[in-house]
Order: sequence, then C-alpha cells, then structure tokens
Amino acid sequence: MSELLSTHASRFLRNRGEFQRGLPPALLVFTPSPLTRGCQLEEEYRLKTVTNAGAPTLGVSESVVFPVVKSRTNAFGRGITVGRTGNNDVVLEDGSVSRFHAWFTREEGQEGLLLTDAGSKNGSWVGGARLTPRRAVPVEDGARLRFGQVEVAFYTASGFVRMLSVRMAP
Repeated sequence: MSELLSTHASRFLRNRGEFQRGLPPALLVFTPSPLTRGCQLEEEYRLKTVTNAGAPTLGVSESVVFPVVKSRTNAFGRGITVGRTGNNDVVLEDGSVSRFHAWFTREEGQEGLLLTDAGSKNGSWVGGARLTPRRAVPVEDGARLRFGQVEVAFYTASGFVRMLSVRMAP
C-alpha cells in the first residue's frame, strides 16, 4: 500500500530504529515533477494505450512511496508485479502504465533485485536505458526507473534510510 513520503519521514523522526525494522526490503519513490505539479499539457503526455488516458494523476502534489513486496492475493509466481490495476503488487495508477507492466525478482544468492518488462506498450527503463521485454536486468540502490511515463527512484531499505537521513539533516 502506497503512502506519502511525509508519513515515512514522520515515523523516521519519531523512532529511527523501529522505523528501519518495519521497512520492506525495497521501495519505489515517486516524486512529482514541476510539470505534473502544475498544469501539464495533454500533448506533452504521449502514450500508446487503447484507452484515452489523460495526463498523469499519480502523486499530483506530493512524493509517494510504494513498498516492493509480494501481496498474498497476487498469484503471479515469478515475482513482484508492477502495473496499473489493483491485482498487482505495486499499483501505479497512471494511463501510461500497462495493466501488467513489469515484475521484480530476486537474484539467486544476492540481495539485489532484477527488473523485467512484461512486454508493456510504453516500456520500462532503468537509468535511461529501455528494457528488452522479458529480459531481466539488475537494479541498483538509488536507480531511476520508469514505467511508461511514471518515473520513480528505487531504494533498498538501507538506501531509503540514507535518503531520509540526508533530507532530514539540518
């Protein structure tokens, strides 16, 4: 379930140790760009979906944090799914994101995660490089990911705590 970044920051400031223990292994942080905070023009928002989706609505005014965790109700056995519909583990409600867009898996014997595009219409990117559908690539802490027109930062739990520490420093 997604939460505002400010909610995480409040918990972090109240009790850092307890906050760290409660974090999932990985998180995605969506920060709205100045264009999405204001009025982005429809023609600037290009997507290739069959629906007439409009400009993005995800996190219009504030940063949103998505835990990268497997839900009990998702039967997809290969990993943690990302998509527009509620049956995904990570739900990005945006018209440029496919119903089932991509998935994360664990590297065997490693702590890191791999990201695989599911053949989405608008593509997935890691650090500016478009993924080849159904070919897994490693994702590093702090990497910029994009699903359709939705750009997020990927953090491990420890990387997320470091990011908050920097943001909260006086």
